[in-house]
Amino acid sequence: MAATEHAQNIKKDTKEWIALALLELLKTNRLSKLTVSEVVKKAGVSRMGFYRNYENLEQVLKEYYEPKFADIFNKIANKKNHEQKIADLTSFFLDLSNDFHMAIEGDYIGLFYQLFKSHVAQLYDEIIPFPDWTGAKRNYWIDFMSAGVFEIWVMWIKNGRKESIEEISTLIRLFHK
Repeated sequence: MAATEHAQNIKKDTKEWIALALLELLKTNRLSKLTVSEVVKKAGVSRMGFYRNYENLEQVLKEYYEPKFADIFNKIANKKNHEQKIADLTSFFLDLSNDFHMAIEGDYIGLFYQLFKSHVAQLYDEIIPFPDWTGAKRNYWIDFMSAGVFEIWVMWIKNGRKESIEEISTLIRLFHK
């Protein structure tokens, strides 16, 4: 049992070192320009250690950010008040605005959108009790809602956060009515 626990701790540490190394390298490099070799060298782990845990660098980012997206959407799903849901989502984008900026600069913002859209889909599946909520209607609605909200936040970050957070929240409330 101890060996299994020890192996699990090593795996956890390896994954953490890889994620931190990748995030550090992304501060000055685009994701598409980085190699597994560069990341494992910076992390101090072997290529084999990398491939035991991941298929590619995108998977590292997905696993790193997935819990952050899941946390906010779980929090939002438990709120009854629509205003509080928007306030929580606003806090999420504000708290992670530096990560979003890095994703924009590193050209992996599409990965963030995939995570966001996946959670929007799950949220709508949980809160929209319409029996005809299937097929194209469901897919287009989720695409429309997730792309619109996501793009507002991305544009705000790209534009240097010129508007106040209150102005952006007001816009999202206005558009969501």
